[in-house]
Amino acid sequence: MKLKFRSYWSKYIQLYKRGILGIIAFIGITVVIISILATIASRGMGVIFNEVIARQTMMRGTITVASLSATPWGTISFEDLQWADDDGHQLMTVPSGKIRVNMWDVITRNFKASAIRGIELNDAVIVVDLDDDNRVDFVPASPDINKPLSEVEQRPKAPKKTTLERQEELGKKVRNFNWNGQHIDAIVKLSDCQLEIFQKNRHYVMNNVNARFDIDTNRAIRMNMTTGKFGGTAIGDGLTLEGRIDLKDVLKHRMPTLDMKLNIYGVDPASLGFGDSIHDKMTLLTAVTGDINRPFASGRVTMPILRIPALTFENVVGDVTYQDGILDFKEVYANVFGGKLKAKGVYNLDTRAYELAGVATDLDSSMALKTPDFSVPVSANLNFSSKGQPKDMEVWGDFTSGAGRYILIPIQSITGHFHNQGRHLSFFDVKVHTSVTTISTDALHIDNGELTLGPLNITSNGGSNFAIYDESTFGELGHTMDGIKNDMAQANQNMKRAQDNSRSMNQEGIKPPSDAKGVLDDAKEAIKGFSDSLKSIKIRLRFDEV
Repeated sequence: MKLKFRSYWSKYIQLYKRGILGIIAFIGITVVIISILATIASRGMGVIFNEVIARQTMMRGTITVASLSATPWGTISFEDLQWADDDGHQLMTVPSGKIRVNMWDVITRNFKASAIRGIELNDAVIVVDLDDDNRVDFVPASPDINKPLSEVEQRPKAPKKTTLERQEELGKKVRNFNWNGQHIDAIVKLSDCQLEIFQKNRHYVMNNVNARFDIDTNRAIRMNMTTGKFGGTAIGDGLTLEGRIDLKDVLKHRMPTLDMKLNIYGVDPASLGFGDSIHDKMTLLTAVTGDINRPFASGRVTMPILRIPALTFENVVGDVTYQDGILDFKEVYANVFGGKLKAKGVYNLDTRAYELAGVATDLDSSMALKTPDFSVPVSANLNFSSKGQPKDMEVWGDFTSGAGRYILIPIQSITGHFHNQGRHLSFFDVKVHTSVTTISTDALHIDNGELTLGPLNITSNGGSNFAIYDESTFGELGHTMDGIKNDMAQANQNMKRAQDNSRSMNQEGIKPPSDAKGVLDDAKEAIKGFSDSLKSIKIRLRFDEV
């Protein structure tokens, strides 16, 4: 019995070993065959590349490379790829890159778009033309591609033979790139590329573009892209784009839909037409949805600081939406001169025209005028407008104040209107109300930092009216007010000196020196001089009654 069992076990072991060896041999032979076929294919890669390019129908024109090398497993490396249209215009230049193909498709000569599994482009110059439906086409670069970003044209003429022009000329859709519904399942990577984009009359040049596109035309395109600085219709520090384009049912004439995050950093307001000298950086953080031909974006706008003539806003933050070239700003808040601003408005990306309106409350006049002498809380209605040119920018509105003071003169309220364009700031219908008088003027101007004051009309609460027209009178009034300030400053110093001396003497038990009374007398004289100065103003105005 034991002998039979050993006999069966020996035969089993022998069959098992033969089976294992057979499997190993089969795998080895298969690997050798595949390697031989792959090596043959890789050695003839130039022929295969030319045949693939000749058979493909998506890219119109001629594609050439300076050199090719390949691995047995389907990775083709190339240098100096050039793509030109039928007229010889350069559409794309790629110094180096890789194409990953399905080697079985190559071996079986199944040359379809699905044979390409990956594309990597390094340091490429890529120019994209988007039509009204945001379909992608590739076109020749403009001269702006080699200019500094600050000099890129905002709305240049589109490249020769744009999509729309070709449709008008030929009466049919002639494109350099046409998908034609072929199935593409590939990963496209861009490394440190330069990208130029034309879309309607918008134009952008972007540097240091790095991106990954996972493309499955039966399902979706997933993308992740970052850029360096960009110029053109807008100038900024960079952007990030992440999300997906849903391609389901596209062949049934349904538009692709978007679900993406688009963040744009360091946008220069001057490049958008918000004044020539406004360069404080703006950031937009948005979510993009809707059909690809009519995307809708909503998100947030932020600015650490925004400086325009006569106004400085801090910590600007608000809600913004975008569609059809219109930026709609809603619920925008900012700090300004110790108070708060709430604003809203619209901006047209194509015409660069805008209308913005806001309400500012609890502004500190001493911060705005940079002097502690004039202190009242101010509220204002602000309006900003432009027809599209930076020099068109206008700021206007009205203001009112609460109770405060000018030096030591109590002020009950101030009301008025203002208008600012360029470096010309005007105030009109200004009324300053005190307990005894109302001072009004229609002529207060600041041109290039210089103040011009027109006639002042002064009405006392008792009914007497006064008018000051002579500019020399303004000078006299200014000297008088300067004297008041100097007298008050001297009085404060004398009083402080007297108090310090008195405090020291009390601590030491010493009798006051003979000049202590003189110090107090000086202080009293300074205060009396201040009072007389105020009286002189009232008396002079009373004598100027008309």
